[in-house]
Amino acid sequence: MSDNSAPNTSKKERKHQLAVSSAFGSIAPFYDIWYRSPLGRYVWAVETDAVEASLPHQIHCVALEVGVGTGMALPLLQDTALQRIGIDFAWQMLGRAHRKTGNQDNVHLVLADGTWLPFRQESTGIVLGMTVLEFVADRDEFLQEIHRCLRPGGNLLLGVLTSTNLWALERQIRNIAQSDIFTLARFPSPWQVRRLLHQNGFSYAKYRGSVYAPPFSPSKCLPALRQLDKKLGSRWLSRALGAFLVFHSHRANSLKSER
Repeated sequence: MSDNSAPNTSKKERKHQLAVSSAFGSIAPFYDIWYRSPLGRYVWAVETDAVEASLPHQIHCVALEVGVGTGMALPLLQDTALQRIGIDFAWQMLGRAHRKTGNQDNVHLVLADGTWLPFRQESTGIVLGMTVLEFVADRDEFLQEIHRCLRPGGNLLLGVLTSTNLWALERQIRNIAQSDIFTLARFPSPWQVRRLLHQNGFSYAKYRGSVYAPPFSPSKCLPALRQLDKKLGSRWLSRALGAFLVFHSHRANSLKSER
């Protein structure tokens, strides 16, 4: 793996980046398998429902997915973007994504770090990041770099695993007994995400929730729970309790110090 980290990255942050890259690289051959299980299919279906409900359509721009992984979410941008770019800093994940995208002319995959994007200022119209904010060492640096690459008024969609749900509790309990990829993550509350976005030059984010089924839900209940998700995800009193929240914000203003 090449060193694409930002010049100002501290040793602690660099160590965290390498640990995350190594961890995701090691699970790349198995990453998609869980999503073929009944619970995994439910989770992916309701997560993508939430993303699609938040996506702007027919804006015909360059779209960037930060933390593209194995490329599962790239099709969500197909109707929105003229060009789709996916970056990840685990080359094993990018290899899986390349096999899925094949020779599609409007898809480009790049080995890069989300805190140091190899793109011109104001070059993209939409940025998508799914379960990436949780693994970033410096969230301000990450969001400021996205801000730099987005054109004024451009769209940022972040899908975030948050702390205010049963799935977060289940991960904490599971990690007592064994370590997994989530030991490298920090799960914010919905209010922390909105504050981070506002502090880093984005409009105050709207969000919707998904994944309301508990992690121990019986398979036969999942189809009905998917319908419940659509109702709970947009309601003010229930949306924050979803395990996966999609935040939609816009580049609102210029930062004081742009790279």
